[in-house]
Amino acid sequence: MSAASTFAARKAQLVRRLAGRGGEMRLHKRTSSNLFRYAPRREARRGLDLDGFDHVLGADPATRTLDAEGLATFESIVEHTLPHGLVPLVTPELKHITLGGAIVGIGIESNCYRHGFVHDALIEAEVLLPDGRIVLCTAKNDHADLFRALPNSYGTLGYILRAKVRLMAAAPHVHLHTISFDDPVAFLEAMRAATGRADVDFIEGLFYGRERLFLILARFEERVPRTDDILRHNIFYKLVTREPDVYLTTHDYLFRYDPEWFWNLPEGWPYRLFRRYAPAGLRNSGFYKRYTGIRNQLRSALPLRPGEDEEPLIQDWEVPWDQAAELMRFALSEVDLAGKPWVATPIRTPASPTLYPVRAGVLYFNLGCYCQVKKRPGEGDYHYTRIMDRKCFELGGIKMLYSSTFLDEPEFDRIYNGAAYREIKKKYDPHGALRTLYDKCVLHR
Repeated sequence: MSAASTFAARKAQLVRRLAGRGGEMRLHKRTSSNLFRYAPRREARRGLDLDGFDHVLGADPATRTLDAEGLATFESIVEHTLPHGLVPLVTPELKHITLGGAIVGIGIESNCYRHGFVHDALIEAEVLLPDGRIVLCTAKNDHADLFRALPNSYGTLGYILRAKVRLMAAAPHVHLHTISFDDPVAFLEAMRAATGRADVDFIEGLFYGRERLFLILARFEERVPRTDDILRHNIFYKLVTREPDVYLTTHDYLFRYDPEWFWNLPEGWPYRLFRRYAPAGLRNSGFYKRYTGIRNQLRSALPLRPGEDEEPLIQDWEVPWDQAAELMRFALSEVDLAGKPWVATPIRTPASPTLYPVRAGVLYFNLGCYCQVKKRPGEGDYHYTRIMDRKCFELGGIKMLYSSTFLDEPEFDRIYNGAAYREIKKKYDPHGALRTLYDKCVLHR
């Protein structure tokens, strides 16, 4: 049976299973979620099981397109496409992010300045609506409004069962060249200038302070003098700030932050042994997230709880490029990452989606933070997230909603085009079977 036939059979079975179901709907996933909520979800009812929709249906080298089901991970997608010399236009750096999740969320990478977000590669999607119907949406058919509203909807309008996306050519290796800076203005100018270079495929920055900034320019290569090991012998973010030239397989580059879950794997001697000898299946962000979840549950049961003086700061903020220097200045002045880096990437999207109103064709500066920070004595919970959010919005920016957000509903609606959202929500979910975007992303319902 062909991949298309098996997908059709799974769809038919799903429709039969949903017949007469009614009531609220919520997705249940066995894969590790890449939502980073600071507090647990307020309600934990079991949801709709769509785990069977995790197959790569096929890649077409002639048209450079991929068909995959919504819960197919980028790890499985790259395993399927890379032997053909192809990869997704934008591949999130954590292996267990799913294609559907990256489309209805906002997926970024170090080549977003050229290709936009993950959803900008979308050609068509089959979406399971809250009433159990399955519709095909494209940019030009009767469901074009849903197509434009999928990005940043986080599954509140429906679930992607299948997506067709564009691919790009990829060589077997990537050469990374790091340039050091001791001045933020020069660092930003060099990053902006690199977006116009034809000999650069990926642009990323890591910085630790005003005088320790690293711009990493990378490009595909057919042949390289060596390949550096970032699974067993090197920690990626340290390697690129130590060596001016690093050579990785394309697979390792695309998922370069996955072995360490950015920089969240501790560095004591037990973890050095773990890095060297643990099975490869345990050296990934999905395992670490499950591990930290269990660890935090155990800690919460102790009378004296270790780690109570820390809180997460896991966020991405985007501001127009002319505000980049001010956002950097504020972050470095107000937040101490205790030796961990900030991540910077340029972003330019070809289109402005309904619910994530960045301006098409405008260069943005994305600032990311993915670690724990020490709480400031006397401050309320999540102080650093709140002040960084406020600064970002003051500068005319926007933030991704995969992590916790602290906004009242009118302000949330103003920033994320709430009026348009309510119109499309009313059309595709008139009975409120799925939570609203505010319920899910702010209230954690």
